[in-house]
Amino acid sequence: MELAARGQNQAVDLSSFRDLPLPQGFRLLRIELVADPMLDAIGRPALAKATIENRTIAIQLAAGQTSEEMAVSIYHEVLEAMTIGVPFPPAAVRDFTEAAFEQAAKRAHRQHGLASKANVVIYLHEHGFETSS
Repeated sequence: MELAARGQNQAVDLSSFRDLPLPQGFRLLRIELVADPMLDAIGRPALAKATIENRTIAIQLAAGQTSEEMAVSIYHEVLEAMTIGVPFPPAAVRDFTEAAFEQAAKRAHRQHGLASKANVVIYLHEHGFETSS
């Protein structure tokens, strides 16, 4: 499937996220587009899903999203996966709900623009995920 989404003359290059080192020893293995409909853990339609195995994260994004929607989905899924994946999440995200992750992701898109390797790491640092651990 195509590895970039376009929107407002910009694109999110999903292949650039392959094997991205993240804070606290995590790694973003890949982000891929999927054509089939996705469901969340309770059976609702979903635009994105993250899978965590050990300290690796893989993200699936529903095809057909604009680059802006993809950026929000990437910010959301990475922050949520990191929060779930660490034994002691930072206080800034410890009590986040699904709505709080979505609001934080939309705010990240407004502040940082399209998701990129650097922007995702900055975003995680802003939420208390330290590089060394």
